[in-house]
Amino acid sequence: VVPAASAQIGSAHASHARFALVDASPRITTSAQAMPDVDIELSSWDYTSAEPTVSFQIAAEPSAKSISHIDRDAQSAREPPLQANELRRGVLVSELLSGFGRVVRMRADDLTVAQRAELYSVSHGVHAIDMFISHVCRTPGIKKYITLVVDRLGIFALLTAAVVPLMLFVLDACCQDLVRLGSMGVHFSMLLGGVIAAWVACAFGHVLCRCTYCFYDCACICQSDPELKAAGIRNIPAIIRTSRELVVLWDENYLTRLWCVYELAVAQSVGIPIRILPIDMYALLFESQILWAASSVCHMLVEAQIRKISAGPYPYMGVILVFIPFYACQAYAGRRCADVAAKLQEQLEVFDVHSAAISVESDRDLIFVGIEEMFGSLSNFNDRVRTSLKSASMCGLIGQTAMISYWGMLWQLLPSMPLLLSAWAGILHSSVPDRYGLPRCVFEATLRFGVVPVCIAGAMELGKRFTSGVRPAGAWAALAYASVGVLIPAIRFPWAFVVRGVPAWIGASGYHWLGEMHLCTLITALAMNGLTWVAAVWVFHPQRQSTQQ
Repeated sequence: VVPAASAQIGSAHASHARFALVDASPRITTSAQAMPDVDIELSSWDYTSAEPTVSFQIAAEPSAKSISHIDRDAQSAREPPLQANELRRGVLVSELLSGFGRVVRMRADDLTVAQRAELYSVSHGVHAIDMFISHVCRTPGIKKYITLVVDRLGIFALLTAAVVPLMLFVLDACCQDLVRLGSMGVHFSMLLGGVIAAWVACAFGHVLCRCTYCFYDCACICQSDPELKAAGIRNIPAIIRTSRELVVLWDENYLTRLWCVYELAVAQSVGIPIRILPIDMYALLFESQILWAASSVCHMLVEAQIRKISAGPYPYMGVILVFIPFYACQAYAGRRCADVAAKLQEQLEVFDVHSAAISVESDRDLIFVGIEEMFGSLSNFNDRVRTSLKSASMCGLIGQTAMISYWGMLWQLLPSMPLLLSAWAGILHSSVPDRYGLPRCVFEATLRFGVVPVCIAGAMELGKRFTSGVRPAGAWAALAYASVGVLIPAIRFPWAFVVRGVPAWIGASGYHWLGEMHLCTLITALAMNGLTWVAAVWVFHPQRQSTQQ
């Protein structure tokens, strides 16, 4: 572009300048962002001139800042666009959970530019994503961290809680006697060793997860460069399509965010498995596990002290008093879990993509167009969420008679294996005859993995039913929780007395109808405890639910 006539530019007032377009097919690009200090107004085209000319009205001279913007835009225009595989980045689970979930607990909006760049450096370019984590950014990071730890390291922690006490049990039986409490030889070290080892596995077990890559948006999308950030956001559908599963960290705000809904839509359109993890439920399981460990320690200490004073039913009365707070809290957890499940079901039943909110309103049309291309229409996507996604989600969440699955029950009862081995070690070192020892061994296994889970399931169900229609934190609800806390241990006491005492009584009375006294007591104990396992199977057996349900 060269001047076609002389003009005076830069005077105090706006002036007109005539420019000739030298190129036969020129392209002139004006951008308010590229030239923020220049006010350009198209005045008129001059069709009478031999050369096509155009008049502009320039209100001010371009500053050095404007020229730098123009240079940078021109340079970026010459650079080739980023490819999809260059934007596909993942974070190792070992790095995502390190520092007690430092990355998960961060919020990009609260970081400086340097901290955002450092956060982006945690991710790496990958060929495929093992797990796409979909979440709401403003959800508390500590709940996300607990949910991911239970999901990724829960089995490892349970195995640790079993292996460490087992090693101590073998050491105590073969080599070295461990410290015991009370006359019954309770092995306190097995309980503490197993629980502490399991918690250490939860805190640091992520160092072994060096082969699993996950997508976590604030670390895998550049937050310090606006252009890279925009390109990464636009590439989210392609990343989901290369992922093996979509993990949803669900809370009550999840289905109200349009970008989260869009991620669900992409995963459903290509048939990627979707797992919905209610973070409030996982937080409750973690709290219950800590409370159960504390109650178990108190139970061992109280029972050991009571047995020094007297025998008979008094140790069982101590059990009732110790476990009242635990079962009361389980009743409260039952009400909370019921509220979470009801909220999720309600959101899925009345889901409407039109009502989802989004931070940048201009992105709404883009997302709607993408959903329509995948499902044909927005109504079809709404129907898919209300039917198939709802059925799969609710079946995985409440697909059994109990409010939580047996796996969730084992997680919150993590100290059960150390307690079982501790009881077995005490029986091994005691001088009781086989007709008492064998039934008690069977009884302890049934108690830890059959009776206690059924009792907890009952406490949660009663807590939900007794507080239906009232505020979960009201006075009436608190009274109901306390009543459940007293009722469940009171029911557990006579059951333990019968199941534990009847086989021993048969053996002591001489009813050895198979010739061997210890064999008679063992068969009787198995028959008595078998009823409990039947109840446990009925409570935790997965039930198939129809799509309509």
